[in-house]
Amino acid sequence: MTILTVTRYLGVCCVLALAGCAPAPQAALPADTRAADEAAIRKTDADWLKAAQTKQVDAWVAFYSDDAVVLAPNEKLAADKASIRKGIEGLLGAPAMNINWQLTKIDVARSGDLGYGYGTYTLSMNDDKGKPINDQGKILEVWKKQADGNWKCVADTWNSDLPPAAPPK
Repeated sequence: MTILTVTRYLGVCCVLALAGCAPAPQAALPADTRAADEAAIRKTDADWLKAAQTKQVDAWVAFYSDDAVVLAPNEKLAADKASIRKGIEGLLGAPAMNINWQLTKIDVARSGDLGYGYGTYTLSMNDDKGKPINDQGKILEVWKKQADGNWKCVADTWNSDLPPAAPPK
């Protein structure tokens, strides 16, 4: 074997060895739509608030996905549309009920299919004796992009910033 043959042989071996160690080609990342998705969630949430303020149960519930879960304070977990509807119906049916909320932060996954938002709420109503009840607290919503491109809430929870009421004497 000549030196030229050995050199060619070693060169081919090196190329084959390097080719075997090369990383697999990476798939291109989809376009980054987080800013547009954040804006879409913010608008959807504002529309949801308007629907809630109409006190129409079905208008509120329409913003939940079919597999949504609602974790309302002092209530059992609601994990189907019937139990979610029942809970929202009770809330919206409270005398003199008024609700407001505001998301202060929204973050969307790079994949563009999930996002969450948190913020604050205020709530007022009358108890069964007509006495005003005022509450304020924080909210957390988890959003999922649906097959049609719209965003629906898949998890919703809120809780009060106020201390618990003293037990009756």
